[in-house]
Amino acid sequence: MAASATFLNLFQNEFLVFLLVLTRISALVMTAPIIGPRSVPIKIRILLAGGISLLLAPAYGHTTILEPNSLVDLILLLIPEALWGVSIGLAIMILFAGFHVTGQIAGQMSGLQLADVFDPGFDSNVPILARLLDLVALAVFVTTSGHRRVIAALLDSFQTMPPGNAHFSESLVTALVNVTARSFEIGIRVAAPVMIALLLSVLIMGLISRTLPQLNIIAVGFSFNTMVMLSMMLVSISALSWILEIDTQLALEQIQTAIQQAISKT
Repeated sequence: MAASATFLNLFQNEFLVFLLVLTRISALVMTAPIIGPRSVPIKIRILLAGGISLLLAPAYGHTTILEPNSLVDLILLLIPEALWGVSIGLAIMILFAGFHVTGQIAGQMSGLQLADVFDPGFDSNVPILARLLDLVALAVFVTTSGHRRVIAALLDSFQTMPPGNAHFSESLVTALVNVTARSFEIGIRVAAPVMIALLLSVLIMGLISRTLPQLNIIAVGFSFNTMVMLSMMLVSISALSWILEIDTQLALEQIQTAIQQAISKT
């Protein structure tokens, strides 16, 4: 027991640094796309967070951490690390929520709202179009090296705000609010072609029903709306990669700016 206590005393600062690094990385891993959703087993996420922490913590082993006097002090030291880690992953997940909104709007206007599937990310049933756009956005995110940008933003956060120096700032709330507003704007922009096309489709079918009353407008209109929706959805998806790549970079830059503002105010 005495030997183990002596060992902990010798490497107490290094252990605190590892714990702080692990907290920030774990918060990111639990919220970031690809690995954050519940479809990924918790053991894989824990293993990934622990592995990255073991690789990164030695680089900040020289950082001196003020020894916490109690469990409360330790928790207060870990909370800011978790907040900044969550903010990086949450900023990207908020962008994905914008495409989720697009799928819900398109499904509701086209009559496919009842065709829903279970989404493990939201832990609920969602329209099939929303799930389709989620998967397409995830594929685009990977092919455009979005996951590398998230890791780069995490590493830059440690350069700007080393372990133990993290603290809450109003700039973080402002950045997340801006990303949320941008996310809803993206959802409306991507859904706009579908909304306009379906509106014109309804008007055209209304004119046809007035000129040909004997036509079963319900059966024809549902098929026609589905065809129009799928055609315009292809147009929207073709622009999704360009929109997602630009807005991912903007979201990460806003978080990095928030970190720099938080440091400058100290």
